[in-house]
Amino acid sequence: MSENVPAHIAQKLLDLQNRLDEAEQFIDAIKAGEVDAFAFQNNDIPEVYTLQSGDYAYRVLIEEIDEGGINVTEEGTVVYSNNYFLKLVDLPYDQVIGRTIFDFVDDASKDDFKKMFLESRQGKSKGEINLFVNDRVLPVYVSLTSLQPKLATVGIIISDLTYKKLHENIIIEYQKDLERKNLELMRSNAELASFAYIASHDLQEPLRKIQAFIGRILDSEAASLSEKGKDYFSRVQSAAVRMQALIDDLLSYSRTNTTDNNFEKSDIGKIIHQVKDLLKDELDQKKATMEINVNCQVDIIPFQFRQMVINIITNSIKFSKEGKPLHIVVTSRIANADELGFKKLFPEKKYCHLSISDNGIGFEQKYSEKIFELFQRLHGKNGYPGTGIGLAIVKRIIENHYGFIEARAEVDKGATFDVYIPEATGR
Repeated sequence: MSENVPAHIAQKLLDLQNRLDEAEQFIDAIKAGEVDAFAFQNNDIPEVYTLQSGDYAYRVLIEEIDEGGINVTEEGTVVYSNNYFLKLVDLPYDQVIGRTIFDFVDDASKDDFKKMFLESRQGKSKGEINLFVNDRVLPVYVSLTSLQPKLATVGIIISDLTYKKLHENIIIEYQKDLERKNLELMRSNAELASFAYIASHDLQEPLRKIQAFIGRILDSEAASLSEKGKDYFSRVQSAAVRMQALIDDLLSYSRTNTTDNNFEKSDIGKIIHQVKDLLKDELDQKKATMEINVNCQVDIIPFQFRQMVINIITNSIKFSKEGKPLHIVVTSRIANADELGFKKLFPEKKYCHLSISDNGIGFEQKYSEKIFELFQRLHGKNGYPGTGIGLAIVKRIIENHYGFIEARAEVDKGATFDVYIPEATGR
């Protein structure tokens, strides 16, 4: 120090030099990661300043997220790993750091990962690969980012896809199963179409001959027959008529499944009145009255819908009370599903609720589902003729319309059929 410098100035210069040396040491300590906090005096009050900000916050984030996070050199050597990646590969820290990332990549994915790794050194890359650790394959999604020019490393974020792949496999298996069932359905429909052809041609021809020859025998040879013989022939004739009805109904049932579903916006009221005209003779025989209050415009397959109404009205005629005029009430309304109170309806849709009620013999409510099954009858064929297919056809037609049906009844108090058809098909 120059002898010409005053002592107090020399002391200040010395203090400044000491403080500068301390600051340089402190900066070196921060760079080396040896300091997490420091204290200083502010107006004789000690204050502590921590480094839990900036980079430290990011380090905490990387450690806490549920994603694997690693840093690798440009050659692929792992120089940092967060805890999640260690858990993912089920290895301790000292068995991960210092190894190449390629050691953890499944052989089948190595070529793809090498391409991604080379791309990431110029910027970023991402994709799906498989890791192979502890004799198990682990599907993951990797996102690689070059940290140049700040660091000569590549940052990799790794997402476990195990559960995602599991769900994808379940969906794939479900789709395969659905495809198999569709093929089975196509084969079943082809068989049904074949049956329909046989029923409409090969079966009906001999049946018509049986009916014709029995009729001729009864007309021309009745005098030569005993009463027992006449009875036998009459029974054969009745059986042939029932057989004809059964074939006709089975054909109707098969056609509800194989016919093209051409939906049209139609006035259901007009169809109800058409059915009333078609069944005029049968209704007159029962001295029946029909009260119709129907005003719905909905998407339907007209001829199928007409057949459905015919079958329900015919059912009312068949099961009317002996000696009491039949009274049928048909009503309708369009409403939201929640207004109609039927649990099976889809809440976002509007439905036409068609109700057909009668004052016939009814049935026990416990049979309300059974009556829609194929060949199911609640009464013997002698008292109430039929094939047990009519209401099964009704249910099939309503299913073709994406609708629902339920039956309500009491013995001797009549029956009500509630039909719910979507206002628009929305297929």
